[in-house]
Amino acid sequence: MIPAMNSGIQGGRSAVVDLLAGLVAFPTESLSTNLGLIDLYADRAARAGAAIDVVPGEAGRSNLHVRFGPDAPGGILLSGHTDVVPAGSGWATDPYELTEVDGQLRARGSADMKGFLAAALVVLESFDHTGFVAPVHFGLSYDEEVGCVGVHSLLDRLAADESCAPAIVVVGEPTGMRLCNTHTGKVAHRVDVSARAGHSSRVGAEPSAVLVAAQLVACIGALNSSGAGISANVGTIHGGVAVNVLAPECSFDFELRFEAGVDPTEVLAGFWKAADDHDEQLTAVGGKVASEQVMGYPALAADPGSKGVAALERLVGTGPPGPVEFGCEAGLYAERLASPAVIVGPGDIADAHRPDEFVEPEQLDRCVEVLHHTIRAFCLDADSQE
Repeated sequence: MIPAMNSGIQGGRSAVVDLLAGLVAFPTESLSTNLGLIDLYADRAARAGAAIDVVPGEAGRSNLHVRFGPDAPGGILLSGHTDVVPAGSGWATDPYELTEVDGQLRARGSADMKGFLAAALVVLESFDHTGFVAPVHFGLSYDEEVGCVGVHSLLDRLAADESCAPAIVVVGEPTGMRLCNTHTGKVAHRVDVSARAGHSSRVGAEPSAVLVAAQLVACIGALNSSGAGISANVGTIHGGVAVNVLAPECSFDFELRFEAGVDPTEVLAGFWKAADDHDEQLTAVGGKVASEQVMGYPALAADPGSKGVAALERLVGTGPPGPVEFGCEAGLYAERLASPAVIVGPGDIADAHRPDEFVEPEQLDRCVEVLHHTIRAFCLDADSQE
């Protein structure tokens, strides 16, 4: 078992809660600015002795790379996203003010995943980094909630740095502090079908964009009965002008989720063949089928027997690692850095993305304990370990 929270951590739980309150006060909803949070985090990390690299992204957003310890391979990389889903309505408290209610710390992002961001920085501030023999990297990203789209510029920077080769990547998504080593991958596409408007009585002789789109949507639905390891969904569809008009336009969005070992290109081959066939027919009347991939990230399947994952299993103490039901940035980190990646963090995903989102203080305590002992195990020399 992991010992109780280390008494050398300045302020203990109150320090984590205070920082969490500061982080959730930034309404960093996806596609909106996160620069205030990045500045706060970078300033505190720099004052604690970290090397700071702000990686600009889309307008008003940035990634952040923080490194404590030597500029050398090994060590660990912690990862978290700064964006949150919109607060929406139905809250009993202000979603952007951390409020304790019945022992719960409520705010948008408290579980997903600013609780992890707060715990990690407080732990890192408690160490004498001059004793590190391997670094602790920390990557903070933006726009994760809309498909892991913001992290790519950060990964480009890290992958180009030969000294950034962590022994393990720890992504702090809310798992109830249960160690997880697999998640599904995902691709999402937008499909636009165009034809030529006409009288609806001509439907037997001329194409309708809506009817063509409907056939393609049926192809997507059929994938769900094609075998294990995938799920396919059409989330939106829009088209047509009136019931007596052959639809000149129709658009739909679909996603495919897949397990590790499944090639999404192969799964979608039949769909794209159908789309090409329809495109050829529509070209004759000045129409077409066009598509765009709007997002995608790979599945994760970290070997539970690898040295880094096995070490985390011992440190976390929740038994063999298992899956999470959601996708996240772990697969991207594993792919780009060629390092094993795991997922473990405070809070429950079931409490995220809804009104009155919360994290329990005991979960933050547990996160502090696990991170403290993980950093000691991976980044300190033998003489400094307990």
